[in-house]
Amino acid sequence: MAELKDWQDKANRATAGLEALKPLQEELFSRGAVDITGVEQLVERFRHLQELEADNKTLKERNEALSEQSSLFKSVGVDKPQTLRGLATVVERAAEIDPNDPPALLTRAVEILNKLGRDTRPEQVKPLSEMASADDLAKKLATVEAEREKFRLDALNLMHRSGNGLTYPSCWKTPTGQTEYIFDITFDDRGIRVKDATPGRAKDEAWDKVGSFPRDAEIDERSFVAATRKLADWAKTQNCKFYTRNRDETGPANKVRYKLLQRTVEQNFYPYYPPVANAPHTKPQAGAAATVAPAASPTDIRPE
Repeated sequence: MAELKDWQDKANRATAGLEALKPLQEELFSRGAVDITGVEQLVERFRHLQELEADNKTLKERNEALSEQSSLFKSVGVDKPQTLRGLATVVERAAEIDPNDPPALLTRAVEILNKLGRDTRPEQVKPLSEMASADDLAKKLATVEAEREKFRLDALNLMHRSGNGLTYPSCWKTPTGQTEYIFDITFDDRGIRVKDATPGRAKDEAWDKVGSFPRDAEIDERSFVAATRKLADWAKTQNCKFYTRNRDETGPANKVRYKLLQRTVEQNFYPYYPPVANAPHTKPQAGAAATVAPAASPTDIRPE
């Protein structure tokens, strides 16, 4: 009995609902909606109306967005279809490179072009992996220059000398290839004065081959040659030769003596004659021997 009463209540409510909708139905009939003959059709029509309203709202929002974009493109003068297609291609390429933030990628690309210049072409740009830093370039340049200087010095060490064929390289050289001299020798009218030229070589094994003779005192050139003969012979077994730095202090009229000293000392050593600053040039008298040192000969090559 309770269930029957429940169904009767539902039927009464439905009847009351239909009675309430009759004025709306009559109004719809009067306005031409003659095809709505029941509540179900009315509800369906309302549902369809809601869908149309939602679609209309979406289209309105899209239209507003497109209008805003169109205004933006027009403001920068790129509203032509061909230009827009080109921009679309660029944006698609940016999205392929950085899907997370294509605009940021394009912004970075524009900033790079601002620095490189608007006319920069892709083939003119190298990847960062192929670009060396300024420090790397400076180091490479220094290395190349050091190697070039070493080759230059080696070439000087191997130049032809009269009577000697190819010369030997210097026995003493710095880590960068520059010659280190074993003696400073001063020529004068009565003999020569000798000093050790490279203090940093004071403990070098070469000194074991040098005989005893006074330093920084006038000695006979022949005693010097005798004291260094063993050193010169040993150097040849090492395929090298020692260099001396020679200076001329013989008198203006005694250049025959100067030439003799040259030949004597050069029996055991390769010479270097530093240029004399502001050296006067004396014109020889007619019929007299020349009173100035001879011009630099192949034996006067500076090894550094």
